[in-house]
Amino acid sequence: MSTKLTIIGGGVSGLAAGIYAQMSGLDSEIFEGHSVIGGQCTSWKRRGFHIDNCVHWMTGTSPNKEIYQVWKDVGVIGDGCPMIAHEYFLQVDIDGVKGHAWRDLDRMEAELLTIAPEDKKVIHDLIKAIRNFRNIELPALKPKEQMTFMDNMRLLWKMRKAIPVAVKYGKMTIGDLAQMFQSPVIRQIIHNYVPETYFAISTLYMYAMFSAGNADLPLGGSDSITLRMRDRYLQLGGKISTKKKATSIDIEGSRCRRVNFEDGTNVEVEDLICATDISVTFKLIGEQYIDKHFKFCYDNPEKFPVFSNLNVYYAVDQPTNDIPTMEIFNCEPYTVGGREVKTVIVNNFADQPNFAPEGKGILEVLVVQYDHQYDYWDRLYADREAYRAEKERVAQEVLTRLERHYPQYTGKLTVLESVTPKSFNRFTGAYKGAYMGFIQTHLVKKETHSGILPGLDNLYLAGQWLQTPGGLPNALVTGRFAVQRLLKRKNLLHLFCTQKT
Repeated sequence: MSTKLTIIGGGVSGLAAGIYAQMSGLDSEIFEGHSVIGGQCTSWKRRGFHIDNCVHWMTGTSPNKEIYQVWKDVGVIGDGCPMIAHEYFLQVDIDGVKGHAWRDLDRMEAELLTIAPEDKKVIHDLIKAIRNFRNIELPALKPKEQMTFMDNMRLLWKMRKAIPVAVKYGKMTIGDLAQMFQSPVIRQIIHNYVPETYFAISTLYMYAMFSAGNADLPLGGSDSITLRMRDRYLQLGGKISTKKKATSIDIEGSRCRRVNFEDGTNVEVEDLICATDISVTFKLIGEQYIDKHFKFCYDNPEKFPVFSNLNVYYAVDQPTNDIPTMEIFNCEPYTVGGREVKTVIVNNFADQPNFAPEGKGILEVLVVQYDHQYDYWDRLYADREAYRAEKERVAQEVLTRLERHYPQYTGKLTVLESVTPKSFNRFTGAYKGAYMGFIQTHLVKKETHSGILPGLDNLYLAGQWLQTPGGLPNALVTGRFAVQRLLKRKNLLHLFCTQKT
């Protein structure tokens, strides 16, 4: 059996789809608009420094979870793929009082009780919730509609301790959960870097996965993910064409017939997986194909918000081993995109051996930006000089706050790069510059998309937008699911993962 499969988009979801297609005997080719593969899971060099603009932790590093098998299939996890297991997820410093989200939950509870004995009851409830939520499972082996009754029963049994946690905290926002604590340090640990309007269980999930050893960091960061997936795909006989930006898809009746590219070429289509940002997909096929699910998401941003970041990278003229892996500290307010910011969120890459030249360091500062901040950067981009000047202003504002907090680095920091929400949009087509998908709030029931659009018989969707809240795990599994759905529609599901290993 040989079926020609065309995949548009060479990010994590497109690469995963390609790998599973090849493993199932399909003849596939990936077309990527950029000069490199990876999509939003990307990194690049600047003045001898390695800038990683994506992964800080990766769900799926525990062998006890389904998604571990998927990462292993695509070549990211396994022999020769080392992981970094940090002792703590982040450190919070509020006016000199420090607290940590430790991997060891007993240690975390003891420290929080020392910081805020007045919060004893809610601290105990928080740690218990995190511990029980470690049993949550992201279904990763079959799409929802292909799961049998027994599959669902096994999943519910695995998650039996997590379900009461989801029920208790399911209607809370992160802001609601944070307000249960008197301590500003614990409130900030609850908030971490996620907007306060999100589900409270977003924070519980994050710390549950980390403490369970299911959220370690690949040595080498984003490159270690995408390059291993690329190599795995090519070894299986797949083909990748870069600098092939799709501009439209010709549709005749209920079938996609060809993909047209910016360079004037096109390719005939037998079966097609669109692994682009979903807003890009609808531009390619036409907005008339937006179904009820996505129309509801687009029309109700208060229920399905998106967010992005301004990421600023700094070269440091000495090693940064004395700076926490991740730290959030309060500071003098400054303004970014019309929004007042009162904290600095720092990532230190000192444990990644090749990210900075010998004797140097590199730091990343994350500034959360909501969808209306994207509109600010989008308008500003029309005047390139003003756009560059504003990026530099913000970078210098942050630099002064870094030097106040880390006085030993005064005069040793230099701005390397600033990445705005508009940057995310320009280079990957990300809707509103979002690096996650739609973020489900407590206002709506959790739903996942079927990956198939009504009226199109040979088009399948893959990517983080199909399952809230998006991110690498959902991008990965939807690539797998797209191939399973294709084979199911052709009555060839029995060939899934049987042709090549």
